[in-house]
Amino acid sequence: MGRRYRRGSAASSIVSDTVYMSSRLPWWGALIFGLAGFILFYFIVPAWLESKLIAQEPSSFYPMLEAIFGRRIHWFEWLGTACGLVGLFFGVRNYFWSKEAGYKERGAVALLSKIFGRDLS
Repeated sequence: MGRRYRRGSAASSIVSDTVYMSSRLPWWGALIFGLAGFILFYFIVPAWLESKLIAQEPSSFYPMLEAIFGRRIHWFEWLGTACGLVGLFFGVRNYFWSKEAGYKERGAVALLSKIFGRDLS
């Protein structure tokens, strides 16, 4: 019998990958990586989506697109907040402890960043 793999959402995968990469970087690398993820997902991608939405304003499908893009913009802002929290945590953690984070610690950080990211965005 083969293994069963659970497919998570794309956002969950991005946060998990950010946790994995940040846990292996030095403290300054984790801070820069978290800041870059925050800026990309919180500011740049939503601004790009807004520009695409504004371009479709004369269309009769504009109300539907506005609802869809609004959800996506909120989703990207949440993702940026979660990536920023991960970078901040591992920046501080890797500054004080040079030992690599274990599997359970990375899982806990991913879960907490997803929860706190929802509250903060």
